[in-house]
Amino acid sequence: MAVPCLADEDDWPVLKGARVENRPPAVAFAVYRSLSHRSTGFGVYRMQRPEALKPYLLARRVEAQSGKAEISWASSETCPQLEPALAELARLPTPVIAPPRTSPVDDLKLTLDGSSYFLWATDARWSAGDSMAGMELRAVDDSPVAAWTEKTLKSLEPCWGPTRP
Repeated sequence: MAVPCLADEDDWPVLKGARVENRPPAVAFAVYRSLSHRSTGFGVYRMQRPEALKPYLLARRVEAQSGKAEISWASSETCPQLEPALAELARLPTPVIAPPRTSPVDDLKLTLDGSSYFLWATDARWSAGDSMAGMELRAVDDSPVAAWTEKTLKSLEPCWGPTRP
C-alpha cells in the first residue's frame, strides 16, 4: 500500500480512501497544520477476526512533515480509549448550512492562516429518524471538529505503535 504523504489538503482523498484488507475506513479525519507544515490523519476500520465473535476497531495513522510520512497502528483491543473517543463523534455539533446571499464583504469571516480539519464518516444519521447518510466536514481552528480532533489525538497518543495489532 502506498503511503500518502499528506503534504497538503490535496492528499485528503488518498487518506480517506486508504483500504485495509480491501475495506474502506468507516471514519477518517486529518489535520493540516498551517504553521508547522505537519499533518496527521487516521482512518478507523471495523474489522472481524474469523475466530472472534465480536468485531474490533483498527486505526491507521499517517503523520507527515517535510515530505516524510510514517504509519502507525492502534486497535480497540489494545487501546481502551479508542472506542470512547469515537463515541464522542455522535455528540459533535454539526454546522448549519448558510445559504449563499449577497452580504457585504465585511460580513464574511475568512481564516487565511489557520489549520484545516477534515472529518469523513460513512455512517451518519439524521437526528430525526434513522435515515442514513454519509458526511464530510472541513473545519478550521476554534471549531467543534478542531476541538474533538485535538482531544482525540492527545488521548490516543500512547496507543500508537509501528506494528499492526
